[in-house]
Order: sequence, then structure tokens, then C-alpha cells
Amino acid sequence: MVDGQTVTHRPLTPSERAKVERYLESQRARPQARPLPSASMAVNRVLRPLAGKRTKRGSSALALSDAWPEIMGPRWSKISAPVRFRATKDGRTLVISAPGPAASLILAASGPIIERLNAHLGAGQVSRIQVVQAAAKTRTEADSKPKRGLTPSEEASLREGLTQVGNDRLKTALERLGREVIRNQT
Repeated sequence: MVDGQTVTHRPLTPSERAKVERYLESQRARPQARPLPSASMAVNRVLRPLAGKRTKRGSSALALSDAWPEIMGPRWSKISAPVRFRATKDGRTLVISAPGPAASLILAASGPIIERLNAHLGAGQVSRIQVVQAAAKTRTEADSKPKRGLTPSEEASLREGLTQVGNDRLKTALERLGREVIRNQT
């Protein structure tokens, strides 16, 4: 009732209904803005993964085996291995096993090795390294046996078997595989 008069409502036409819907869509409330996260939460998001890497690595010599090539470099990691940590009055000493000639060379490069160990484990974790001589790693029979070439008949047979392969990359890979299989048969 408006000013004592009764108002009757009529149904809206489709164009009026569309106008009302557009108006309501434009006037809907926006979601409330969330407060910004605190600085400590942002720092935790960055530092937590980094701290987790340090704690998962552990401080045992066996925990170093995964990162050993990174610490020692490709040349020395192939012939040396971490054995154990020893507590001394000066700090912790890492005992490394290496063959005789390499032992003295590893000791000569102990400064940078200790720096990389401390970068991996945490500052001040290793104060010195000790290298114990171990037997040199011998090459296995498969490593020492020279690979033989293919005979002309083996080569022809291999190429003939690959004539129906259409993809060049696949053909090259299969040819390489076939060569290795034929070489290792005898």
C-alpha cells in the first residue's frame, strides 16, 4: 500500500526482466577483501623448504652418499667414499676412504672439500678430513673387455631387419640397440 492506495503488481515483460537482472548483477556485493598475510608467514613459506633439505640430509656419513658427487666433484667421487664422522677436540672429522695415490691428492685439496661439506651440512659441521687408504676399485670384466665390431653379414642382417621401420629416429635407436645386442652375444 502506497499513500493509502493499493498497488497491484503485473508480471514483468522479458525485456524488463532482462533489465532487472542486469541491474542486480551490477549491484551485487563484491567478496570481502582478505587481509594480507603477515611477514612471518611469507618468510616461513620460503624458509621451510630450505630448512627441510638440511634436516632430511642428516649428519651421518651415509647421508652424504647421495650428494657425494656434488661435494667431491666427478673425478674424486668415483674413487672415494665417506666412511664415518669422528668427534675430535677440534670438531668433527670426516673419514674418507680412497685408494693410495688418490688419498694424498684428496688431502691436498682438503680446504675446498671442507668448504663444500660445510655448505652441504651446515656451517662448522666438519673441521677436517682424514683419508684412509682403501683398495683401488677394480674394473669389472665387462668394463675391461673391448667391444668388437659387427661382421659384414651381421651388419647386413641388422639393416635388412630395419628396412620396414619408417621413423628415422626409431630406426636409429633400434639400430644402436641391435648393435649392442649382437656385440654382447659372444
